[in-house]
Amino acid sequence: MKRFLFLSMLVFIAVMTYVSVHVKEDNTPLPQKLEKAMRLTKMKKYHDDDYDYVVRYPAFFEQTPDSLLDKGSSRFSFWQDSTELVQTTFVEPNADSLTIEQAMAKYATELHATHQQKGPDYFILSGTLHTDSEAISGRRFYAKFVMHRKLWFVQTLAYPEDCEQAVKRLKEEIDKWKVW
Repeated sequence: MKRFLFLSMLVFIAVMTYVSVHVKEDNTPLPQKLEKAMRLTKMKKYHDDDYDYVVRYPAFFEQTPDSLLDKGSSRFSFWQDSTELVQTTFVEPNADSLTIEQAMAKYATELHATHQQKGPDYFILSGTLHTDSEAISGRRFYAKFVMHRKLWFVQTLAYPEDCEQAVKRLKEEIDKWKVW
């Protein structure tokens, strides 16, 4: 019995020594892990039944149920530690019949956009994310507004500043987004 206990203890110490020497903790920063995951992940498709548009999002993002959102809206998110990425889509009326240029100027001012890009039926804005009164430190946004008749179809991405490289693929998806 003593021999069995001694051998068991010896095996336990050997295994623990092996594990502590050979199994290393992954200290890779989350933005780098996220960048790799974004490159390798499959993109899922969401089809909005109300307005008949399709949006692509990473397979590891969690979809918020439609029942919790407004008609024509969708929300996909990833949250780990203090890192949150949120991809949303929504539709809003172009009640003032704004042109692309007028809408871009209006929303760029409202969102405090530092970058603007205009296309034939869309515009893209990006910059630091703001509350009603001030900038949110370390948070950014990227948004595409597509005009169709009297509606704006909008897709946005909010993400931490240190994940700029990680969200490159998502921003490319937003750039390519066609409503019809």
